[in-house]
Amino acid sequence: MKKLMTVLLLGIPFGILAQGTQDSHADADDIFNMSYADASNVESNEINKTRIHANAVDNAVYVSKEDLMTVKDSWLDNPGFDIQENMIAYTKDQKTVFFSANKKLKTKSVDESNLKIKKSVQLQLFKADVTESGDWVNLEMLPFNGKKHSTGHPSLSSDDTKLYFVSDGPESTGKTDIFVVELLEEGNYGTPSNMGPKINTSEIEIFPYVDESDVLYFASDKDTEGDEFDVFASQVVDDVPMAAVKIDVDLNASKEDYVAAFNAIDADVIMTAEKAANLRDLEILLEAENLAAIKQIENDLSKDLDGAAYDFSSETVSYTVQIGAFQKNVKTGTYDTSSGLFNQRYDDGYNRFYSGVFSSQAEAQKHLDEMKQKGYKDAFVLGLKGQERFLPE
Repeated sequence: MKKLMTVLLLGIPFGILAQGTQDSHADADDIFNMSYADASNVESNEINKTRIHANAVDNAVYVSKEDLMTVKDSWLDNPGFDIQENMIAYTKDQKTVFFSANKKLKTKSVDESNLKIKKSVQLQLFKADVTESGDWVNLEMLPFNGKKHSTGHPSLSSDDTKLYFVSDGPESTGKTDIFVVELLEEGNYGTPSNMGPKINTSEIEIFPYVDESDVLYFASDKDTEGDEFDVFASQVVDDVPMAAVKIDVDLNASKEDYVAAFNAIDADVIMTAEKAANLRDLEILLEAENLAAIKQIENDLSKDLDGAAYDFSSETVSYTVQIGAFQKNVKTGTYDTSSGLFNQRYDDGYNRFYSGVFSSQAEAQKHLDEMKQKGYKDAFVLGLKGQERFLPE
């Protein structure tokens, strides 16, 4: 059986477990975005387990109960069961290990006598017990593995009650996202949840690690358009991540360097990032090619507002109600100004639509209350100071 790797891993810098910066970027792309493994091609095994995991989902996306039952300890000694030694996480007591593995698929060439072995680039997560002698036994496949997508890079919370991992599955919003799942009693699991927009983007998020203070560290290429990874950190409070901030540390640095780099971040920087993230969370992303929604608002509100619009070149503090944010090109200027509607396109690519300009937050809140009575449940009061947007206290 697979021997305990603790002694070997203790001597390796933390970043090495995430591989080299450029190499890891290529490998992450290969593993999570070029998956060709099909569960129907994987060699089936004799069923040897009687316990079926309660969390198994039977559909075409995730592994089935039958898939979970085919797992055998003998896989651990099979060269075709390719354990990723940079994707291993032990519980604090060293009695349980979570890890990622590829399976090698045998494929026949035109000459059927010439068997080729291809390495699957579909990662799956596994769990095993660790004996006192360091052997891995009682191998289990985790029930939220996919049949055609990857799950990998396990990392445990400081109290071993949550497992963080990376996936490119259907719940991912980007190329790869970071997820978390609760570890329940008797080997059961909660429902995996995406860490959300404060952590995940449309690019690659990978290599999660949680320190003793519940700070989540991870790598992302969101600022480099896929060229290389930067390291980010997010304080997790009551299971909710705060906005991630970039930290000044090399991907291949030690855990201690990661922690020191995060502690060096000014608290004001973290709070500014958090306010900006909360504002993004509130925005209504109306992805549309026309002004149908805006025209409806115009019809509803035309009798309530005059044509005042905010001067974005001024530094005057005013209050308004945001009703929509369009990322795609949207024709503007066609609505009746008597409705009090106005818009502004920002550097982040969003064209934001507002209703009304007010000198006080109370006046804007009254207008918001009226809008909500008309059915606009997701609108919210926003402060404007030139190009700056802020949520009122």
